[in-house]
Amino acid sequence: MGIARGANHVRRGPPPGGPRTIKFAFDEEEEEPKSELRFFYIVIFGFLILFAESGVRMVMNIFVEPVETTFNCTKAQADLAIISVPMSASLLTGPLISWFYKKCGARKAILTGSAFSFLGMVLGPQCPSIYLLMICTGFFGFGCGIMRNSIISVQCEYFKKKMNRALGIIMIGPAVGIFILPRIFKLINTNYGWEFSWYLIAIFYVFCAIMGFFVTKMPTDRGSSSPDCMYGLKIFKKTEVILFLLSVFLASSVNFIYYTNILKLMKIENIEEKEEVYSWQGIASVVGRIAIVCLIGSEWIHIGLMMFFAYLLAQSALAAPYFCYSLLSFRIQNFLAGFGISFYQVCMAPFLVALVGPSQLSYAYGYTNLLNGLAIFVGVFITTIVYTQDSEEPNRLSFFVSVWMALGAIILSMLSSAVLWRREKHKRKPSMKQMKHTPELNALTAMTTAEAT
Repeated sequence: MGIARGANHVRRGPPPGGPRTIKFAFDEEEEEPKSELRFFYIVIFGFLILFAESGVRMVMNIFVEPVETTFNCTKAQADLAIISVPMSASLLTGPLISWFYKKCGARKAILTGSAFSFLGMVLGPQCPSIYLLMICTGFFGFGCGIMRNSIISVQCEYFKKKMNRALGIIMIGPAVGIFILPRIFKLINTNYGWEFSWYLIAIFYVFCAIMGFFVTKMPTDRGSSSPDCMYGLKIFKKTEVILFLLSVFLASSVNFIYYTNILKLMKIENIEEKEEVYSWQGIASVVGRIAIVCLIGSEWIHIGLMMFFAYLLAQSALAAPYFCYSLLSFRIQNFLAGFGISFYQVCMAPFLVALVGPSQLSYAYGYTNLLNGLAIFVGVFITTIVYTQDSEEPNRLSFFVSVWMALGAIILSMLSSAVLWRREKHKRKPSMKQMKHTPELNALTAMTTAEAT
C-alpha cells in the first residue's frame, strides 16, 4: 500500500527541449516588420512619372503659338486643342480612371496610360487639321490622367508608416517639370520645331511604361461587386468628404480664373517682363514642395491643419491680384501663390487618405479630378459673363468674383478639417463585448482559466 502511494508521488523531470513558451496571436504583430525603404524605387518611379505627366501637361501652353501658325487656325482653336482638351480629358474622366485602376491594378493602368499618351504625342504632329489634333491631345490627356491616378494611389499599397512622406516626395516631380521643361521646349521649338519636342515627349512615356512593369502590387478591396465599392460611392457617406469636395470645386474655379487673367492684368498695369514675374510662382513651388515634404511626415502636425493652412495661403494669394497695382505687389503675390499651391498639391493625397482611407484613395482622387474639370467650365462661364459687363477693367472684376469664391473655399476647408479632427478624436475604441470573439481575447481568457484551475 505504501509502495503504491509512493509511486503516485514520483517527481518527474522537465520535458526535453527546454522550457516551452505560449505564443499568442498578438505576439506575432510585435515582430519587427521589414523596412519600407526596400520599396524606395517606387517613390523614384512616382517622381519621374509625375514629372513626365503633370510636368508636361502643365506647360503645354508653350506650344499654342507654333500650333496656331502651323495649322493656320485661331488662337481660341489652338488654346482648345493644346490646353482645354487635354486638361478636360485628364480630369473629367477621373471616376472612370479610378474604376479602371481598381479593376486592373497599377501595372496595367500605367502601361495603358503610357500607350495613350505616346500615341497622342506621336500622331499629333502628323495631323492635317486642328480638329484631328484635338483628338490626339485628348488621347494624351486621358493617358496622363490614368498614369497620375495609378502611381499616386499605389503608393498606399507599398508604404504604411511612411505613406505621407512617399506621397510628398513624388509630388515634387511636377514642380521640377514645370520649372525645367519650358526652357528646354522653347530651345527645341526655336531650333528644330515643335514637332520634334512632341516626339521627345513621346519618349518620356516609353520610359513610364518600362517603370510601370515593376509596379506589381494590386489595389485592395477590388473583389466587391456592390455599386458603393465598385464606383467608390460610399465615400460620400462622410460629411467631411462632401465639405472638402465642395471646397475643391470653388478652389479650382479660383485657380482657373487666376491662370486665365493674371498675365492680362499685369499687361494692363504696364508690368514689364510679366512672364519673369509670373515665373516666381514656379520657383516658389519647388521651394514649397521641399519644405512641406519635411513637415508632412511628422506626427505633431495634423494633416487637417496643414491642408487648412494650404487653402488659406493659396486661395488668398490667387485672389490677391484684385488688390495688386505695382511690380512689387505682383512679385509677392505670385511667390505666395506658388508656395500655397505647392502646399495644397502635396497635402492633397495624404489628406484624402485621412478622409477615406488608403483603399479608397483612387476613388476620392478621381472625384476630386472630376470636380476640377467641372470647375474649368465654371471659370470660363464667370470670365465670359464678366467680359460682357460694361467695365473698364474686366480682368480685375474677375478677381473680385474670385475673392468671394476663395473665401468660401477657405471656410469649407476649415469645416472639413474640423469635422475630420473631431471624428478622429471621438473615435470609439472596441468594447469587451465587441472583442469577445477575437483570437487574442480568447487566448487570454483560456490562459487565465488555466491558471485559476
